[in-house]
Amino acid sequence: MSDGFPGVTLCDDVEPANWLRGALRPWTDRGIRHVATLVPADYRAHARIFHRAWSTSGAAVRWADIAERSGRQLTAETCFVDLVGWRPDAAHQSPPPPWMPPDSGSLTPDECAAVAEVLAHHTATPDDSWFCMWEGYGTAWTVLNRLAERAPRVALEHRRCLLFRGPVRAATAFRSEPFFQSPTLWWPADRAWCVASELDIYSTYVSATADAVRALVDHPQLETVACSAEQDIDHSPYPT
Repeated sequence: MSDGFPGVTLCDDVEPANWLRGALRPWTDRGIRHVATLVPADYRAHARIFHRAWSTSGAAVRWADIAERSGRQLTAETCFVDLVGWRPDAAHQSPPPPWMPPDSGSLTPDECAAVAEVLAHHTATPDDSWFCMWEGYGTAWTVLNRLAERAPRVALEHRRCLLFRGPVRAATAFRSEPFFQSPTLWWPADRAWCVASELDIYSTYVSATADAVRALVDHPQLETVACSAEQDIDHSPYPT
């Protein structure tokens, strides 16, 4: 049992993640471009979960509300910089007031819990799931860094991850004040779906069944749209 994240086990065998190397599309010369680079294309349906945005007052804001106020249309390919009229430059200027960018690379704890709640009902193995966590978070995260000293790595393209095992609901286990991180990739043992929160991305992407995607879209705590595996993704303007 992991001494850093109660509810999950740090794995000393990463073979259960090997299927991902063949399931994910290769990066292009421009890096990650399509949804299928993050989650497998060979699923009936895909979803984009918008990470919560913020106002300069500290209030959480839905992307749909920003779109309504700005007179723009929100679609599965909407980029945050376009939604708020943000033109980042070399000085790393902030988005135009009153907007602040969403968290890149992670859902909030309550969003992550909502995703886990939904997806636990769309797998035959809700008590047996796998969680990849990018090793790079350990440079600032003492708990993860300590665990990384003795763990093998899942060798994905351009990402090396630690592998953990636990129930679907343990997706929210990866926290140590002041840090919370949704898993980089996670899926149940029956591979009924797969979820990715890539570190430079303002959204989380899901491969799943059509029923699971509809359930994510309908969940009141999430802001989700159906998408396709071929659609472009929305990068943070300042990649890590």
